[in-house]
Amino acid sequence: MKYPVCLLLAATLAFPSVAQTPPPPDDAVPGLIREREQLIKEYEAASAQRNAFLANKPSKKDLEEVIGALKGIIRKDSEIVQALKAGELRRQASIVAEKQQAVQQATVAQTDQTSTKERFYDLENQIANLELRDKQREKKLREAEAAAHDAQSGRTTPQLLAVGLALLSLGLLGYVAKLRGRLNGAPRRSPKRR
Repeated sequence: MKYPVCLLLAATLAFPSVAQTPPPPDDAVPGLIREREQLIKEYEAASAQRNAFLANKPSKKDLEEVIGALKGIIRKDSEIVQALKAGELRRQASIVAEKQQAVQQATVAQTDQTSTKERFYDLENQIANLELRDKQREKKLREAEAAAHDAQSGRTTPQLLAVGLALLSLGLLGYVAKLRGRLNGAPRRSPKRR
């Protein structure tokens, strides 16, 4: 997912002038307009000519020059219209290309936003899972500590009982030894004979 985004970014940075500059102006139209103005001047000159022999009316040759000039103007107008149409087509093609580029960039941005949201939700889920595992581990640790405490306190009671019994046994042995010592130290009575 990162590779196409990087590629698009690199292409945009490498060719910034392509995406931001308008199409070049059509240089043919001003030249055609100048040529048309010249033809209009020729037409005006031809239509102004009058023949003195025909009572200041134009001759056939004058009329043919006027018609030729008008035909030239019409042809030039057709060329201008064609040049304007071609320029308009180029402008529309440029607009369509810019629109497609904008749609593509919007799609890439939408895809990036979607993938970022998905990654964010994945990270949130991972955090929640880790927190749950941490709580479970803490619970097990508390249970193990309680079991160890119970085992140690349960083991202490029998040990104390054994120590108590050992002390009692030692006390009894000491008492028995003391009693024997008295018996050995006391004069012996002779048994009476009967």
